[in-house]
Amino acid sequence: MADNGMVKDKDILLEVKGLKKYFPITGGMMRKVVGYVKAVDDVNFFVREGETLGLVGESGCGKTTAGRAVLRLYEPTDGEVRFKSRALSKSGKPEWVSLRELNKEQLKTVYQDISMIFQDPIGSLNPRMTVYDIITEPLLIHNKIGPSTEEHVIQLLQRVGLRPEHIRRYPHEFSGGQRQRIGIARSLALNPQLIICDEPVSALDVSVQAQTLNLLNDLKEDFNLAYIFVAHDLSVVQHISDRVAVMYVGRIAEMAESIDLYSHPLHPYTEALMSSVPRPNPRLKKQRIIMEGDVADPGNPPPGCLFHPRCRYVQDRCKTEVPELREIKPDHYAACHFAGELDLKGVEMG
Repeated sequence: MADNGMVKDKDILLEVKGLKKYFPITGGMMRKVVGYVKAVDDVNFFVREGETLGLVGESGCGKTTAGRAVLRLYEPTDGEVRFKSRALSKSGKPEWVSLRELNKEQLKTVYQDISMIFQDPIGSLNPRMTVYDIITEPLLIHNKIGPSTEEHVIQLLQRVGLRPEHIRRYPHEFSGGQRQRIGIARSLALNPQLIICDEPVSALDVSVQAQTLNLLNDLKEDFNLAYIFVAHDLSVVQHISDRVAVMYVGRIAEMAESIDLYSHPLHPYTEALMSSVPRPNPRLKKQRIIMEGDVADPGNPPPGCLFHPRCRYVQDRCKTEVPELREIKPDHYAACHFAGELDLKGVEMG
């Protein structure tokens, strides 16, 4: 992404530039490295205070890896991740820190400001721990256990829609939606600024998904939270996101405000995704764009634009020159050589 003065925006909470995460491919008798899977390759985005950035794309596009690389659950191969931290501030006001430059103890401290909600509400909870132990674990790690801890846990449980008597129960005694609410309560224990939500509703029933999304929206307002919401369901992302970043094979294809991106996409891949979004009026005929070919191999990507083998607008330039993620309209970025020139169709926003 070209230098567009993002860091001058006083509301920026997290800024990611040139983020890369490569996984080695080994082969032969000696298991030598013969290549790399470029799961995240030169990703750029930012999150403002109090907003939700939806990170959407097909399965395997690198969106979950990007979220984990921001937190250094996966150590990034390259790139810069800057965060406005309260926990590491010496002045009492949030100060910019580079997450990649922090040592182990400093990173642990920053985890008071950033937490995560995991996709699997069963696997993310220790079956041998009670709800009280699960929610207080972050407090214990950061030496914040005190006389009012149990009252704090009960308040969190009630805030996420659970009852005080649940505090001594174990994860197997709850439904999937209730388990995810326990995970959400745990993520709130230290009053973070940013929560990375890794497909938090994909394992839930549709009715429970709606309840969980509404809860996340309410908590965002009550706790002044910012979210990175990772998902592959475009309808879910549309419901919860202020802005949306579309990923394709480890890179950002397009990023814009939710309404603008859904109604006026600038990248052919986004247009194809939008054609699959159900319309609220079943009488309206919808022309589904069927993308031909397979998703590019991140271990052996094609030259030029990664989407060009499947793009119906492809031209010779697309086959040789990698498009840069650039600002086409105010706060609307696209990585397409012909963004703004193509007549692309979005979805009706109602």
